[in-house]
Amino acid sequence: MQRFIQSVAISTLSIIACTLTFVGANSANAQSKGMPEGYIGVTGGTLEDVGLGGLSGRISFPKAKVSLRGSLLGGSVNCGFDDCGVAAFIPTVTYDIPVAKNTNVYVGAGYLRILQAGVETGVGKKFVLYGDGNFYDGGSLWKLGFGYRL
Repeated sequence: MQRFIQSVAISTLSIIACTLTFVGANSANAQSKGMPEGYIGVTGGTLEDVGLGGLSGRISFPKAKVSLRGSLLGGSVNCGFDDCGVAAFIPTVTYDIPVAKNTNVYVGAGYLRILQAGVETGVGKKFVLYGDGNFYDGGSLWKLGFGYRL
């Protein structure tokens, strides 16, 4: 069953990536360059039923439409008589698809077979809102964040 769910997730991400690449290429050329800047921000997320918080960042290579992204997250879960700490570092490499002025959709992969898909948009000249889903063997991680453009 896990392999079936993983296969569906991979297929869905592939379809979304292909569609956005073809649709985004035309609109990006006509409208804008997307959001080329990197950023660092605060992130909140859920890993199955555990709430997490932390930092996320992006280093972009606009000419290649590729970014290096990383999230450092932590939280606690009740594991019997005491709380147990949960921590995760999630490095990914993504392909960035400009879809509107100051807005990118991105898809990529990371360590331990993590697949990532998300969107980021500039708010004013110095800030960014972002959100993504990370899919891995046996689960998913959803994140939202607010950052400062570098």
